[in-house]
Amino acid sequence: MFKRFFSSLQPHATEQLENLYKIVQSVNSMSSTIQKRSLLAESQSCHSTLKRIYDPHLRHFLSSKSVQSYIQKLPHLNHGSRYNNLDQLLDALSSRTITGKEALEAATAFYATYCKTEAQKSIFWRVLDRNLKMGVSTKTIRHLLSGTNDQRMTLVQVALAHTLGKKKLDFTSTPSWYASQKLDGIRCITLVRSKDDYDIQFMSRTGRPFSSLQKVSLDIQKRLKETKLKEDFVLDGEICVYNESGKNEVFSAVLSQIRRLNEEMEVPIYQIFDFIPMDVFISGFGEISFSCRQERLKAFLGNSPLEHLRLVQQVKLSSEDQLNQMKEEAAKNGWEGLILRRDVAYEGKRTNNLLKIKEWEDSEYVVKSIETSYQRMPDTGEDKLVLKSVNIEHKGHTVSVGSGFSMNERIAYANDPSLIIGKPITVRYFSESFNRNGTISLRFPTVKAVYEQGERDV
Repeated sequence: MFKRFFSSLQPHATEQLENLYKIVQSVNSMSSTIQKRSLLAESQSCHSTLKRIYDPHLRHFLSSKSVQSYIQKLPHLNHGSRYNNLDQLLDALSSRTITGKEALEAATAFYATYCKTEAQKSIFWRVLDRNLKMGVSTKTIRHLLSGTNDQRMTLVQVALAHTLGKKKLDFTSTPSWYASQKLDGIRCITLVRSKDDYDIQFMSRTGRPFSSLQKVSLDIQKRLKETKLKEDFVLDGEICVYNESGKNEVFSAVLSQIRRLNEEMEVPIYQIFDFIPMDVFISGFGEISFSCRQERLKAFLGNSPLEHLRLVQQVKLSSEDQLNQMKEEAAKNGWEGLILRRDVAYEGKRTNNLLKIKEWEDSEYVVKSIETSYQRMPDTGEDKLVLKSVNIEHKGHTVSVGSGFSMNERIAYANDPSLIIGKPITVRYFSESFNRNGTISLRFPTVKAVYEQGERDV
């Protein structure tokens, strides 16, 4: 019965909401995971909407709570929705075609026009929050809905570093070690396919596509035409945005700019540290050493300066003293740290042949709760409720983090705590510390990034 009901395409908004509600109810009534998967696979009329809800790289940029709060302030509801299909509304929200008040108005009009029953209202709020509460893991749903081509790329593992810690390295043996600056940017994998006009795709280390790197793409195309390369390959590096002096990266700036969907980054700098044949990247291993890949990278980038492409300089290490000198240079220049690479073949995984040295540590935590207080606004003199700090758990101990938020973020999170409570954040800290009562805390913690969509996407 369910197969017949869900197999036909239902494009109208009301029918979409009804179908989603019924499939959620049906899945929740089943105890067998196999049955749940089977029903989801058969319910093709819901697949387009489910893909939008559970795509890890999409966000709606508003929540059910923010829309409900907006509705409560209106004297009457506008029943004239410009969207007659749920997917159209979600696409407009995730692409930032509509933002701010316009987005709230669109969601409100859609709700007033199509959400007549309690079932329709309930499922609409869950859709906005990207959580249908089906009793099936997000990973399972994504696996069922993913296409083979997309799945292949999301399963590719990039090279990741371990921390050097207190380990001692032997710089006299082979293979040799190379050191370079650890950049404070966003990891960017560039897939280059040698079609007629070349196909260039940018993605994060998690597989999220980047669509704001047109200037970087133009520089890569320029080098492709000059070198006349006819092979498929991958560039690995970091997209950085620099401060006015041009000496230090500004992580918050690159994080906000690279996520844009309808606007390109102003001055992205692609710092590239590896050149990998496409087949090696996809398989996760190969035979070409790091030094040989560096020669190929240098040949590709050439000697003529390009505005948006940079070669990450690699220094071959010969002694512990040389490494210590580079550590001092990193501290003096305010670098994120150092990266050490062994002269071995490519490994698409976390490996001991790739090590990082950092003065500051970055870790991801889930926000457990928040603290708020009233603060006088310097521009208006008005007292507003703002976020004071967030509480996280570090090794079983509660740690309060209050630094790293803008005033706009403090106001938004205080007004709608659901935007940050339960969401992952990246916290930078100098080291662990111990309180007088013996509990563990963090020295100089500051929030580096908040992932409001529920998981890290870059």
